[in-house]
Amino acid sequence: MGWYRTGTATVTNNSTAVTGVGTDWLEGAALGETFLGPDGQCYEITQILSATSMRISPNYKGSTAAAQSYAIMPTRGDLAELTADAAELIASYAAIRDGAGKGKFAAGTVAAPSLRGTADENTGIRFAGNDILQLITGGVVRLQIAADGTPTGVFVEKLPVSTATQTAIDNLAAACVALANVGSAPGQLPSNQHLGTLAFLDVLGATQVTQHTRDSQPGDVWHEWVSNTQLRKKFHGLDGVIRTLTETYA
Repeated sequence: MGWYRTGTATVTNNSTAVTGVGTDWLEGAALGETFLGPDGQCYEITQILSATSMRISPNYKGSTAAAQSYAIMPTRGDLAELTADAAELIASYAAIRDGAGKGKFAAGTVAAPSLRGTADENTGIRFAGNDILQLITGGVVRLQIAADGTPTGVFVEKLPVSTATQTAIDNLAAACVALANVGSAPGQLPSNQHLGTLAFLDVLGATQVTQHTRDSQPGDVWHEWVSNTQLRKKFHGLDGVIRTLTETYA
């Protein structure tokens, strides 16, 4: 750190007062540093009153002189300045150390989420409080996950598909079994599906197939098992009507 020599100084014999012209002793000097007077003697700076006024010790020994060259010799050194700067840095960094440094972030707002980019501050992740997590783009909440894990938002409520994809889905659904036409009664079964009489999901959660429906043609004759003592004979007439005869055995 160089010596300070800006401006001129006026000193008075046997006085502690020093005045300056064109000086900035508030910035260029400090208490305890050395004032090298026009008389070539060294004095301690004991008080800085303003940018152009200070006091020294001991009293000035030389002759009274105005507008003289002088010098202030720094005695603090760079270490003192470094220590002061470090203390200021630590104080200003405390919030980062105790917050983001520990993985903790403020709740933020929808316009400025908790985690966001420097060039895109309205897009990111927000810790909204009450165990709620939000995904935000363009300053709008697109997805929110509640404390119980329930998601809401456009990602959940809307899955965009093209017109061609939707048409393909509709066609596939049309080719599947029409659930609205299927029931436990034989008359509710499509005759060409080979599903038989169904027992659908009941309160006990049991699902089973109990019978098979034949895809018969006119003129066909067949038997269906009813029980260990009964058989059901069926005939598909040429008129398209299926007639039934039940046979009982001992």
